[in-house]
Amino acid sequence: MPRHSPTEAADASLTPRGVARRERLLDAARDVFLEQGYAAASVNEVVARAGGSLATLYKQFGNKEGLFTAAMERQVATAWRVLEEGQRERRAPEEVLFELGRHMLALVQEPGVIRLIRGLAFEAERAPALGELFLARGPDRTRQALADYFTDQVARGRLSLDDPREAAGMFMGMLLGEWHLDALLGRPPRLDTAQREARARRCTALFLSGVSA
Repeated sequence: MPRHSPTEAADASLTPRGVARRERLLDAARDVFLEQGYAAASVNEVVARAGGSLATLYKQFGNKEGLFTAAMERQVATAWRVLEEGQRERRAPEEVLFELGRHMLALVQEPGVIRLIRGLAFEAERAPALGELFLARGPDRTRQALADYFTDQVARGRLSLDDPREAAGMFMGMLLGEWHLDALLGRPPRLDTAQREARARRCTALFLSGVSA
């Protein structure tokens, strides 16, 4: 399953007051990055919203890139927790994948997330390292977390598949499918909760029909 993130490791070394300060900075950073995109986002604006000082921000996150990484990991951590809790509580794969699916569909269709990905796609041509950072800490890590979950389920005899990493990519691709591209290119309407949950259930059932032990 996913290892502890740098954000979690940093939190463990802070006092309760320090953790609260860090959370305020991450809340503000999330809002600024989602509202303004990576390129236009300013660490001064983050500090203005969160309070504190630039010195504290740089001490905890290093630079704008480090702040972005921590904020992004925190934004998608819900998906990783679904997998961790599903494994720990021995929940059925259909429950775990459905929960993951509905969380992911809600996340990637948030207007702020759509704006952020559009901006990163534009910036990546000029700064490929930024695109790689986003992929490594977001989509790649999520797929790896799912692959680790699949590996565990194979070991428990619940699933039968040869390549957990490929299977994770297939499930995520089927789940997001045409809806994600439509959203990125501005095609309305945004899916409501019932539509997202129906999609998550259909994809889960279809996927498990091919890999259940």
